[in-house]
Amino acid sequence: MSDEFHFGERARHPARLGKGRSPQPRASIDGRIVWIAVGLVVAGVLAFVFLRGADEAGKQIGDANSQAVDQIDRAYDAAAQGSIGRAVVVAQSLVAERGSYPTDLATLSAYDPSVDFTSGASNGPNSIAYAATESAFAAAVHSESGTCWWVRMDVSGVTTYGSGTPCTGDAAMEASEASW
Repeated sequence: MSDEFHFGERARHPARLGKGRSPQPRASIDGRIVWIAVGLVVAGVLAFVFLRGADEAGKQIGDANSQAVDQIDRAYDAAAQGSIGRAVVVAQSLVAERGSYPTDLATLSAYDPSVDFTSGASNGPNSIAYAATESAFAAAVHSESGTCWWVRMDVSGVTTYGSGTPCTGDAAMEASEASW
């Protein structure tokens, strides 16, 4: 063995000091990967557009349902107000004949048997709760919408309206609005 040291053979190309590395050849990109990426982006955009449309459609359906419920409630209220209107006609007819409001259930019921008067609480659009004195008459009717409608009349011809609870003739004596 010898103590000599060798760096090896000389390079075929001498090193270039101070200059950057020579550019590496670019690796080719597989076309399938590009198409997969483009397909995913397109699928994402289509999903966004579809879900956005579904969201708008859902909101429109919800609004339509809300409007339908409001219209049904207005129809229920109109039916209940029609029933209370018949009760008002009975009371006004009786005060015109007698000069005072009848305070007994028998007289009211006998005058118009199609109107269901009760001295208790109204339990539906055909049940008219009433309270009467000789100078005032009040009626309440419970609509299927859940609202209790009130009307109050006095012998001087003043009619006031309202709504609230309980749904009784005594509560309807507190009606104070010019209209419903």
